[in-house]
Order: sequence, then structure tokens, then C-alpha cells
Amino acid sequence: MATVRKKTTTAKKPAAKKAPAKAATTARKPTPVKKVAAPAASAKKRAAAAKIATRRPTPAEELAKRIVAAMDDEKSLDVGKFYTEDAVSVEPGGGTLTGLQALRSKLAGWLAGLRSSDWTARHVLVSKSAICIEWEGNLVMKDGRQITLKEVAVHELRGEKICSERFYYDPRVLMPPAQPAAPERPRPVPKPAPAAEDEGPSIDPMDL
Repeated sequence: MATVRKKTTTAKKPAAKKAPAKAATTARKPTPVKKVAAPAASAKKRAAAAKIATRRPTPAEELAKRIVAAMDDEKSLDVGKFYTEDAVSVEPGGGTLTGLQALRSKLAGWLAGLRSSDWTARHVLVSKSAICIEWEGNLVMKDGRQITLKEVAVHELRGEKICSERFYYDPRVLMPPAQPAAPERPRPVPKPAPAAEDEGPSIDPMDL
């Protein structure tokens, strides 16, 4: 008898379902940029800045401030508060004055011809024993002239006062304009002498 073989079949297991991929829920955050702090000033620099801020002005610096302030009202300037008794003042061209009394007379002569003045200190340089000021003055003279005077003043100090000074400027700026020559008075023209009357031919004595 023939044998019948049974076919055996194996049931296939259903394939496992893949889990769906999770959607990205968060976006990437940008990396924060670190701020680099500026380097702190060195202790030496901080100390120097503090010293400048708290330093008291020197006597020369104080005097320079008083000179600039005094020129706001030139007519009330007190020479004795700024100069030593034997102070020397030199003007362009060699004009030299010595002593407080001479300086007071110089100031009085200057103010006598001045109607008003407006001075500006363009530069002020100060050392331990000297002050240098570059001035620009807008002047109105009593004769009506309007002048811009540019001047450099160098003051040498003794203690807290000026003992010597020199001024540099063009003195021609202060000179009044040349006056035209006065016309000459007309002079009378001399009249010609009257002609002598004709007395006839002259006779030579030798002919007699």
C-alpha cells in the first residue's frame, strides 16, 4: 500500500510592526556667545588716574587761572596781586620797564586809549616756574579802530608772583593809520618889478 505523506505547514508569524519614529519636538538651541570682558585697568593706571583727579593745583597753575580770569575785566586789574616789587616787563622792540610803579603807569597808559577789550586764552602752558599764554584780543580803541591782536605772553615766576615777563606780537597792529599830509597854504606870487622908463640912449663919459 502506498503511504500518504501529510504535508505539514508552519504558520508564519505576523511580522512585528515597526514603531513610528518620534517626531522631533524640540529645535536645537543656538550656542550662547560668551561675552569677553574688557581687561580691567591695571592697578598702576587706576592709581595714576585717582592721583590726577585728587591732585591740588600747583601755585603756578593757580596763578595762571587768576591771570586768565583777570583779563575778563582788564580795567580793574590789580598789578600788585600779580607782580613782585622788582618785576621786569619787556615789550616788542626792546621797551623795558622795571618795578610796580612803572607797570602801573604802563597799564594806565594802555587803558587810556582803550574803549573795550575781549581776550581769549587760546593755549595756556604751565611749568613749575613759568607760564606761557597765547592770547587773542578783540579790541576797540577810543579813536574808533577795531583791532584783533594776537599775542604770546611768557611769565617767569618767583614764588607765587611774576618776576619777569616778555610779550611777543606785531606792534604795527596797534599803530594808528598814517595821517595824510596837510595841504600847504598857497603862497602869494610875487609881482614882477615894473620896467624902467626909456630915457634914451646912454652916453659913455669917454665920448665927452
